[in-house]
Amino acid sequence: MKRFALLMFLFLSVSMTFSQTEDAYWKTITDRSEKIVAKLALQDQAKQEKAAHIIRDQYYLLNACYTLRDLKIKENTDKSLKEQITQETLQETSNLNQAFVKRLKEVLTEQEVEAVKNGMTYNVYPNTVRAYQDMIPRLTKDEVHMIDSLLYEARDFAMQAESSEKKHAWFGKYKGKINNYLASHGYNLKEEGDKWAARLKK
Repeated sequence: MKRFALLMFLFLSVSMTFSQTEDAYWKTITDRSEKIVAKLALQDQAKQEKAAHIIRDQYYLLNACYTLRDLKIKENTDKSLKEQITQETLQETSNLNQAFVKRLKEVLTEQEVEAVKNGMTYNVYPNTVRAYQDMIPRLTKDEVHMIDSLLYEARDFAMQAESSEKKHAWFGKYKGKINNYLASHGYNLKEEGDKWAARLKK
């Protein structure tokens, strides 16, 4: 109950801040959410609408968090306080993400929830796992599992990010970890990439 009250406070605070652009922003996140749900091809219209509303509300609440962060940072010139505000916002968006997934699971199957997560992050997670497997066909099962686990984790952070650029930045950060991991297992990624490019040309 306390948590719900906090979320509503965030919701209303940003509503007041963005009153002039509210309609346009609301339409943008509504359209975006409906497109993600449309790809699930749900037959139940009530379920479809509920899922779209949950996703739309998540976009709205995340935007509220980042807007409040920006306002707090603008009011503070102390660098250490800015870092503290950034970390507090990351924690809050992480909490929002956990609550969001829980709400989705009340409406959608596990497979459908995964599809929503991928839809919100441009399918970078599954596409990148496949790309690594295509680039290095001899990857072991354990290596593929490690790549999958790291990109799965990256997707969680990307879901909470405030922009397309920052979503891709999270995946970029984790691809760096994967490349270091593969290099430590003896793979020369430059050579593997060149071989992959040559195979694609055939």
